[in-house]
Amino acid sequence: MSKDSLPPPSIPQRGPLLLLLLLGMALLAFVLATKARELGLEQTRLRADANLSRYIINLQHQLDRHKDLPRLLASQRQLIRLLQSPRDTALVEDANRYLAWVNRTMGATDSYLIAANGITLAASNWDQPRPFIGNDYSFRPYFQQAMEGGMGRYFALGNTSKVRGYFFSHPVTINGQIIGVTVVKVDLEDIEEGWNDPLQDILVMDEDGVIFISTRRHWRFRILSHRQGDPRRAAARRHYGNHARPTTAGSQSAPMPSAAPSGADLARIRASQRYGDAPLLPLDVIRRQDTPRGDLLLTLIDQPPGADGLDPQQTGHYLLLSRLVPEAGMRVAVLASLRPLEAAVFRTLAIGLTLYLACAGLVLFLLARHRLKKRYEAELQQAHEKLEQRVRQRTRELTDTNLRLQQEIEQHHQTQNQLIQTAKLAVLGQLSAGINHELSQPLTALRHFADNGRKLLERGRHEAVATNLQEIGALAGRMAAILQPLKEFARQGGDNRRQTDLRRLRQGVMVIMGSQLEQQHARIDWPKDMDGIRVQGDLGRLEQVLVNLISNALQAMAGQPEPRIDIGLGVGATRVQLTLRDYGPGLPDAVLEHIFEPFYTTKSTGLGLGLSISHRIAQSLDGELAARNHPAGGALFTLTLNRAEPSPEST
Repeated sequence: MSKDSLPPPSIPQRGPLLLLLLLGMALLAFVLATKARELGLEQTRLRADANLSRYIINLQHQLDRHKDLPRLLASQRQLIRLLQSPRDTALVEDANRYLAWVNRTMGATDSYLIAANGITLAASNWDQPRPFIGNDYSFRPYFQQAMEGGMGRYFALGNTSKVRGYFFSHPVTINGQIIGVTVVKVDLEDIEEGWNDPLQDILVMDEDGVIFISTRRHWRFRILSHRQGDPRRAAARRHYGNHARPTTAGSQSAPMPSAAPSGADLARIRASQRYGDAPLLPLDVIRRQDTPRGDLLLTLIDQPPGADGLDPQQTGHYLLLSRLVPEAGMRVAVLASLRPLEAAVFRTLAIGLTLYLACAGLVLFLLARHRLKKRYEAELQQAHEKLEQRVRQRTRELTDTNLRLQQEIEQHHQTQNQLIQTAKLAVLGQLSAGINHELSQPLTALRHFADNGRKLLERGRHEAVATNLQEIGALAGRMAAILQPLKEFARQGGDNRRQTDLRRLRQGVMVIMGSQLEQQHARIDWPKDMDGIRVQGDLGRLEQVLVNLISNALQAMAGQPEPRIDIGLGVGATRVQLTLRDYGPGLPDAVLEHIFEPFYTTKSTGLGLGLSISHRIAQSLDGELAARNHPAGGALFTLTLNRAEPSPEST
């Protein structure tokens, strides 16, 4: 079965695994979201708590700058004299100018003096369009607190200026009797406007939960409270105590109002004219949730209703932290946006689920790869067995073919040796006439010396017989010297380890070619420095090469009156070169390309094996035979052989 035809894993096999992976992904998403939310919520809480502490310190610092100013004003003589003589216009003008100077010097918003009946006698804004002089403030709690002998603190909208402010008051006494009240108003809007954290909003509330300072204008004069009787919040208070967090100096944590003010409380607040004609509606809280630490998570509408271009139902999620500042009579809260927390949870889920999916994909890939590997292994095993069977069959066929090839190679070697031997015998046949000529003279002389020796022996001339016998021995040696090169030349095969002296090679070639050279009146110019130079190779095969080359040269110069062959010698450290040049017409380029190929010839007679056999002999001796044309004319053959070191043995 092919790879493409493998069926995919069935649905029942993949179903449980995919279900398990989905359950694991859901569990991982739940754990990651929970942990990321807890960690992000704690980090948000820490940042919000730090900002809350910073804001409370800043607020207290702003208030502490002016809290003692009413007490100092209560001791000023010009103000006391005015309270004693309220109709004295000079005293009124003097007091007005003094209060204006104090206001400018101390950076307060307004400073004024109230008589015991609640009517303002002098004010720092006496020269403004709507001065406080003549206004009745007996209904203000800060006036009532001062008339009771205490130090008054109160936050409210100005009854005349309609500007939010924090009021400090102090009684003016003479001989233990309260005759009036000094008041200093501080504007807190600078603190509100100085807050610039886009992810956290500041709320400052009174004891009834009414927001009078907020970084969001549409939250001002709204009421914020948690659900009454929430068991989780009560449990959180029991766990953490009455204070959710350690407080800074002058501030403490206390429970927020457990429910919105009742109708009687709202009537009381409105009767005090503390917030003017503000509707005092509850904050648009959609959802509340308590944290284990006792803090509140709020979901509320964070856009002003009816604002142009804004969706009134756009909601926000916040963490609420608050602390009570008892000496100031207010509660400060921070609403920290949970958008970064949600983004962090989303990033954690994205990264975690991406890694999970990557790992799951890797697991699925490895499982699929394992299944495919098992199936492929079974198929490969089957294919392997079939292949082994085919290999065994093919091996038998190759073995038989190899045996036949070896036999053919052996027959080829035998045929090649026979061809070489045949070429030798053909050359010997051509040279038989020359050999007979060389031997005829020694044989005639032998017969003559033998006949003379017999006659001299009959005559008793023994000394002359001995001389004849010496001549006969010399003639026999000469005939042996003539026949020895022919014997070596006719020998089949050779030994590459044998060495041949070039001088002896020249003698053998000249004996073999002597008759033909004499018939054509040809001359061979041999180099004079051949003595002592030896090459590797047997004498017979080297004679065959040179005889073939000389015969071809003589045939190329047929018809010339005095043909000549020049043989040159080049001796190197490891190689010896013999060059044979004739003065014939040379070799055409077409002939040079095929000159050493078997059965290639340009002559009408012959088989075309001479040069091919000579070339093979040179290669068998680890040498080289090359052919080219001499620049001055004629053919030039170069035989390169390995040089042999001189040895005492003779070949």
